[in-house]
Amino acid sequence: MAKLYFICAAVILGGILIYLSPKPQNPPNFQITLTPAPYTKPLFLKQDIPMPDGIPQAHAATLTYLKNGDLLTAFFAGSREGAGDVKIYGSVYDHQKHIWSKPFVLLTKEELGAKAHQYIKKLGNPVLYRDNNRLYLFVVGVSLGGWATSRIYELSMENFAPNKHFTYHQTLQLSPFLNISNLVRTLPIKTSDGGFYLPIYHELADKYALILKFDSLGKPTHITKPNHLHAQLQPSLTPLSNSRCMLVFRNAGRYDNVMFSQLCEQAGRQWLPPIPTNIKNYDNSLNLIFFNKKTYLIHNTLDLRPNLQRGTLTFSLMQSPSVFKKIFDLDSTSLPQGEVSYPTTITDGDNIDIVYTHDRKNIRHIRFNRSYLKGLQ
Repeated sequence: MAKLYFICAAVILGGILIYLSPKPQNPPNFQITLTPAPYTKPLFLKQDIPMPDGIPQAHAATLTYLKNGDLLTAFFAGSREGAGDVKIYGSVYDHQKHIWSKPFVLLTKEELGAKAHQYIKKLGNPVLYRDNNRLYLFVVGVSLGGWATSRIYELSMENFAPNKHFTYHQTLQLSPFLNISNLVRTLPIKTSDGGFYLPIYHELADKYALILKFDSLGKPTHITKPNHLHAQLQPSLTPLSNSRCMLVFRNAGRYDNVMFSQLCEQAGRQWLPPIPTNIKNYDNSLNLIFFNKKTYLIHNTLDLRPNLQRGTLTFSLMQSPSVFKKIFDLDSTSLPQGEVSYPTTITDGDNIDIVYTHDRKNIRHIRFNRSYLKGLQ
């Protein structure tokens, strides 16, 4: 019991020190993706990404654009979540033929362990981010116990190719003590200094969101705790302008399961108080996306499967920071205990691309363009 008290005290103290760490005096602006071309013919595509042979489960997909306009997704797959045979797999989407490639291995726990000089028991939650020719991979790894003792590992690759290996950068040092129970799930946003903000979260002594700033070389410079809410996981961050941004959170069972949003000013230098919204969140991952001067939320609802908390995936428009209006349902499951969950969403200004878990059996991709969305609003 004394050991447990010591661990909790160390983690709490570490979080306090991180929260009180100095912040930059002149933060960079956010980078906004605007519409590159006139409206075209409406497009809506939905397809399953090929899975590795003999692998029964896949989960937690991430997504980025490659330099030629193709898509790269990464996800973890194996016999089950947390199993020793789980690997991080990738697949490439040909944006002209609208075809996903056969999956290939991006990272194994053995490879990460050898590069980090640590024992890695299991892998999970990959996050991709591309900056020009450099592709970053952030991944959650566990050495002992469960996800509550995890760490975040940073790797990168110059000029991505499926047959290349990632270079190990570092195990992110987010606490002066145990440096455990930090996880990543959602995408970074780019800043004008060539760096980026990466939303992460902590879930041992308490569950709360953190925002980690990286410079143009991929080195962490400072970390911010944007609020004092409890039981908030997997923050999703999007810019609203060059100086304003917005967060939403996965609610792990507090505050009557209300989803909170939170605005930032001065490009992340000032965080306004969190706001309760009209959206319920029953411990589900979700995404924000800024698309042609409007902000959208991709989230689970009970609309089509009222007894299944991850049974329907919905696309909604933000009317105000506290009010979101449903536009349409993206997908639902037909299985009694199935799920359409863990969305990741990106845009090139004309298309919206979403990948998500489909019944834990595979990863599904949806692509639609501005013309299709305009016809729904």
